Amino acid sequence: MLSPPGERARREHGDPKVPFTYRVPGGGDQTTEAEGWPASLAGFPLGQWIADSRRIYARRDMDPDRIAQLKKLGMI
Repeated sequence: MLSPPGERARREHGDPKVPFTYRVPGGGDQTTEAEGWPASLAGFPLGQWIADSRRIYARRDMDPDRIAQLKKLGMI
């Protein structure tokens, strides 16, 4: 589940408009975790994931639980 990273990105950017090219900081597990991200997400293309989620939502092809999670974060 990517809600915690989505929330982290929102705090970092000040709004839920994460740039499409944004990737979770990474390179080393300690660096990633020191920045507040789970090490397992180092290098994850979060901006692309958010854009894809918005497209799926616009097609009305998203699970209601996922819609609720993303709305709570202000991402859709």
